[in-house]
Amino acid sequence: MNSLIYITVYTLEAFCTITASYMLFRFHFKEFIWKKLMLSLLLAVFSYSMRDITIVNIYTILVPSTYLLAYTLFITFVSKIRVVWASIMMSTGYALLGTVQMSLLLLFDTLGVDMAAVQGNLFFLVLAQVMTAIVMFTFLFLYYYRGRGFVFDFPSWRWKHLWLVMLEVILIALILQFIYVNKLTMIIAAVVTLTALLLLSNKMEKEEGL
Repeated sequence: MNSLIYITVYTLEAFCTITASYMLFRFHFKEFIWKKLMLSLLLAVFSYSMRDITIVNIYTILVPSTYLLAYTLFITFVSKIRVVWASIMMSTGYALLGTVQMSLLLLFDTLGVDMAAVQGNLFFLVLAQVMTAIVMFTFLFLYYYRGRGFVFDFPSWRWKHLWLVMLEVILIALILQFIYVNKLTMIIAAVVTLTALLLLSNKMEKEEGL
């Protein structure tokens, strides 16, 4: 029974991430929904099956790195989007999830429940993931239906888009830091980077329209 709960929780987390990656870039929620659910379930089963493997516990970066690669390949091959833009979509969605999760973990911490307790207690883990999903989907739907979003029509690669790659590198670095660090400064840095990405991508969209 516990294994089913864990897999359901991990599936929800993965689905939140891939959905955020799409909706932040103006893809509708229902687009590729069954494929996204299937990917999320496969990643959840993979994550759960890796829990007791020694090398994975030593190198904790292996599972999230696999997630990042899987999301990027999914966007590239399913949505036919160039790998550069797919990786930017992926890292943006993952950074949003990480920001929400870290914010909730800090909230739990103020209530006397630290990060280790959340990860080691099934009740707190489920509560944290459900709260993350509620916050994420509320934000995404409000964000999407207010007409907000990053550049939808991904242009051909140009050197002037190098700033996007630089921001992506920063986001990925922050994402990987989330595995080891639980600090408010990481949340602030991720929010600043996401805001910069939004402002700059909107600027690029206007330039492409001229």
